Amino acid sequence: MAADKSTSVWRGYAQKSYDLLSELYESESTTPELLPFVAAYRASAIALLGGETKNLKLLSQAFDQFSRAIDRYAKVSYLPEFLRGSVAENLPWFFISKKKTAKNDFQSIIDKHRENGSYANAKIMSFTYWAWANQHSKKKYRAEALKYLNLAIELVSRVRSWPEAGRRTDRQMGEIGKS
Repeated sequence: MAADKSTSVWRGYAQKSYDLLSELYESESTTPELLPFVAAYRASAIALLGGETKNLKLLSQAFDQFSRAIDRYAKVSYLPEFLRGSVAENLPWFFISKKKTAKNDFQSIIDKHRENGSYANAKIMSFTYWAWANQHSKKKYRAEALKYLNLAIELVSRVRSWPEAGRRTDRQMGEIGKS
C-alpha cells in the first residue's frame, strides 16, 4: 500500500509536463535556443506518461519525438540523445532494440565531445562514460570500458568539489562584505 501511495503523489505530473512542454514547443514566442531542451524534455515527459499509464503507444511516440529532436538539435545540444539514452537504458529487457539505441546515443555524445570539448559539461560526460561502460561489459570492450569508468570517476570527483568551491567563495564574499 505504501508504494501505491508514494507513486500516486506524482500521478498526473507527466501529463502536466507534457502539456506545458507541448505548449512551449508549439509557441512562436519560444526562443530557438530553448527548443533543444523543450523538445527533449517533451519526449521524456511522454515516455514517463507511457510508463505511468502502461501505454506502449505513448512510449513509441516518445521515441519518435526523441528522433525528431535528435535530427534537429543533436549538433548543438547533447540533451536529446542524453535523455533518449537515459530512457532507453532504463527500459525492461524485452525492449532490447530500444536499449541498443542507448549505446548509440551515448557513443554519439562521446564522439561529439571529443570533437568539441564544450559539447557537454563534466556532470553529463561522467554519466555518459559510466553508461557506456555499463552497456559494454563484454570482454572485448573491457579496456575501453575501464578507461571510461576512470574518466567518469575523475569527472565526478571534480563535480563533487564544485559545491565546496562555491561555499568557499560565498564565505570569502561574506568576509569581504564585513570589512
